[in-house]
Amino acid sequence: MERVTSVVVVKLGGSVVSDKKVAFSYRERVVRALGKAMASSRLPIVVVHGGGSFGHTVAKEHGLSSAKSSPSTKGVSETREAMLRLDAKVCASLSAAGMHPYPFSPFTLLDREEGGRSFIGRLITAGATPVTFGDVVHDGKGFRILSGDTICVELADLLGAARCVMSVDVDGLLDERGEVIKVLGENSTKFSPLRKGSRKSDATGGISLKVREAMRMASSGTEVRLVSGLRPAEFSKALRGVEFHGTTIKVPHGVSSG
Repeated sequence: MERVTSVVVVKLGGSVVSDKKVAFSYRERVVRALGKAMASSRLPIVVVHGGGSFGHTVAKEHGLSSAKSSPSTKGVSETREAMLRLDAKVCASLSAAGMHPYPFSPFTLLDREEGGRSFIGRLITAGATPVTFGDVVHDGKGFRILSGDTICVELADLLGAARCVMSVDVDGLLDERGEVIKVLGENSTKFSPLRKGSRKSDATGGISLKVREAMRMASSGTEVRLVSGLRPAEFSKALRGVEFHGTTIKVPHGVSSG
């Protein structure tokens, strides 16, 4: 696929848009600050946000996760309602920051043959910012969570994005001493499985899934940058492709991430 170097996929982590320790909390100032950084970059951006204390709070109540299926239609309904509430808040903050968010269902990504890429491309060309989120899908056996990190992989592949910026609640991946790993390659495995403020795995697999999906993107040629979403200046640097404080994940193109 021809790589569209100007398109950037941005993941606003659930631990950034909300305080996961407080159910249904929302960090409006944080999201607006990140929105201003994105607006000022003038880059064509696609945004994916996590469930945070909205989606994960409800999903856990009903046993929904990305690891196993659940038959709970009530859980699906309540989880999607929570995610739509959060999405409305995120879009309102981005709009207040000077962006033009266009929320869409991640199911649009499945519409590859009917022009899913063209749909998103047209939105970007028109000056809009497509915004989507982690959701719930049926896998034939039951319902499970579709992680926002996995959606980033799909978007990066669909658009041939050169860069994906993933905002988290610390300064990047940490090594065993708690120091930031500047570059994580295919043979780098000594990172802390825990993040400050997110020590328990969430409904989508936590940091382990994030690293696996980041490796998948990197192996396909998309540079992945993990940066603190609580530090807008560093987020802006990561977004623009310049030197920043955080972790860059690089895997030789075509090398399987396992």
